[in-house]
Amino acid sequence: MKVQAWPSLAAQNELSKQLFGATGPKRLQAWLDAQIARVDDPAFAQLFSDHITLPGISEQDFNHRQVKSQSGSLLGGVRFFGGDTERPFIEVIAHTFPENTEGIEALAELAATEWQAFKPQHLRLLLTPEQLNSFDGTRSFIIDMSVHAARYRDLGASSDRISLTAFRGADAAIHLVEQRYRDIAVHEPELAQNISAADPEDIRAWYGAGQLRAITVCNKTVGLLAIAPGAVEWLDGDEINEEVVVTSQTGNGYAAEAQKTWAAEVKDQNRLLIGTIDRLNPASRRTAEAVGRKAILNYVFVSLSACAEATKSP
Repeated sequence: MKVQAWPSLAAQNELSKQLFGATGPKRLQAWLDAQIARVDDPAFAQLFSDHITLPGISEQDFNHRQVKSQSGSLLGGVRFFGGDTERPFIEVIAHTFPENTEGIEALAELAATEWQAFKPQHLRLLLTPEQLNSFDGTRSFIIDMSVHAARYRDLGASSDRISLTAFRGADAAIHLVEQRYRDIAVHEPELAQNISAADPEDIRAWYGAGQLRAITVCNKTVGLLAIAPGAVEWLDGDEINEEVVVTSQTGNGYAAEAQKTWAAEVKDQNRLLIGTIDRLNPASRRTAEAVGRKAILNYVFVSLSACAEATKSP
């Protein structure tokens, strides 16, 4: 199906043109085609079924589904927040429901009914800031993550406050990341439930590929930045995979300076630097905005229970 068949994707289609010109809608269409293909892709279902066993749930239940009601259609699939089977939600990839109170109510009812075997408490939408500002619905909703992006050329000038240097080995980087996340678990336990440290094997891979740098001040390591080619849905570019500043050095703007310094070294200044930021991570959001990476998309949870508290996360 074409993007135009899904009114919910119209705003993203316009955003794709703004970011990528004539190739933008093609990128969005290719991504949509891949999502539709997961309706009957056993390999996709196995990504879940290989490590998730739930009573009454078969392997194909994890595939995407296209479902219809009298009010509209949706393309979506089940997901598990943080991989926790006790926190299922429905990822709505595209839909044809009106973006008003009645439409959202009908969308929520269809999602809850179709995936009732998983007992989901929320559905998740991907909205542009304009869609979010005009979001119309009586059900409670909350931002899950914001997607931030900007071209390297627009990230602002770097300074000499920090330097980006190579780690002497991957183990030092792994230790730094793990220690920072232990501190987060102690000081920000709610955030710690939503985010997790990069896998050590990924850190080793970034180290080997030259995609990992130590943030240093006066020859002292104060943090870490890892950036590699990646994508958030149809939005591709270079992705911030890990960024930490040691607890004793937070609040000094070192992460923002690190992004600017990295940007200055990139040859293709038209390339996008992208990344997702959890709603409970205002420090990272301030960093992104400080360098010019604005939120261009937002993952939004909508309660499937009309009585749910607005602040209750999946």
